[in-house]
Amino acid sequence: MRPFLLAVLLTLLVAPAAGAAAPDAAAPDRPAIQSETTLTGTVSYLNGTAVPNATVLVGSEARLANASESELHELAADPPDNVVTATTNESGGYEMTVGSGVNAETVVAVAADGASRPRNYVAGELDLTIRTTTALSFESPTVPAEPGGRAEIPFTLEHTGEQAVEGLSLSLTTPQGWNFVSASSETGTFHEDNRTFTWGTVEPGETVEASFRIFVAIGSINDSAQTYELTTFSGSDTHPVTSSAKVRVRYPTEATQTEIPGFGLPAALVALTGLAGAALARRD
Repeated sequence: MRPFLLAVLLTLLVAPAAGAAAPDAAAPDRPAIQSETTLTGTVSYLNGTAVPNATVLVGSEARLANASESELHELAADPPDNVVTATTNESGGYEMTVGSGVNAETVVAVAADGASRPRNYVAGELDLTIRTTTALSFESPTVPAEPGGRAEIPFTLEHTGEQAVEGLSLSLTTPQGWNFVSASSETGTFHEDNRTFTWGTVEPGETVEASFRIFVAIGSINDSAQTYELTTFSGSDTHPVTSSAKVRVRYPTEATQTEIPGFGLPAALVALTGLAGAALARRD
């Protein structure tokens, strides 16, 4: 019995080891890594407009995933051996062959006015979207105001880029104790529920404007003037947009003597005439 039990135990111990070795024996039968793949697709802006002459790059994640736009332009102009590129046609389409020497992990597109977000490489078809980097700004002057008075804050944005702006918006938040009065614009639509202006498509060269009217809190300043930087929110679906607004609050300028009743210009002329008459009388 003892030899029989020993044989059974040895069988149980040896069998798993043999099973574990089986995958290694099968390793030579694994399919080889594909030596060449293809990728096709289109490159467009967020509004769907095709982007001609954009460059699509495929390479390692380490090289492309965190590359700046300027670095992507450098790679597109002179790609190294481990990066493959393709240029889009007039319809924004591209087609590329990725060889075995390329560590194909990341795909990204770069154009004259922006770049796409990095995407994981998967052979087949992939559409990329260019996000423009030409920053636009709502300009607004520093507006003078008085405690307890009303101030009108105008904004103007001139579209100096080359791609149409989509989804443009602007809103303003007043400081505590201040109140919103009204808003107006000849080019935008104002939404009362969230006090936000929105615009349709803004073509290159166009200018949009908007104005907020607010009530300045009576206790906004103590003895000296103060400049408030109001909180604004602006953005679009296609371009980065910045905005700012400042209101300088001060008490009314003290009245001069010529503004005080009895000391204005007519009274001063009468006084001077009287003095001149008295002087002549003394000479006589």
